[in-house]
Amino acid sequence: MATSRAGHRIHSVDPRTAGPAAMVTGAVGTVLAVLHAATTDGGPGTGNGLVGAVVAVPLGLGAVLPGRRVLTRSAARTTPPER
Repeated sequence: MATSRAGHRIHSVDPRTAGPAAMVTGAVGTVLAVLHAATTDGGPGTGNGLVGAVVAVPLGLGAVLPGRRVLTRSAARTTPPER
C-alpha cells in the first residue's frame, strides 16, 4: 500500500530541462566554492568554512557529470536512426 501511494507522488521530469539544470547548478556551486576557498581567512577548523568549500568543489563537479549524461541519453533516444 505504501509503495502504491509513493508512485503517485513521483513526477516525471523532462530530461531536456533537468540535464542543463544539473549542469548549471553544479558549475555555479563549483565556482562559488572555489571563490570562497580562495578568499577565506585562516585554515581548516577556524570556522570560516574552508573545509566545506573544499568538499563542495568535487560535489559540484559531480553534479555536472550526471547532467551531461542525462543530456546525451535523452539525445540518443530522441534522435532518429540514420539510414
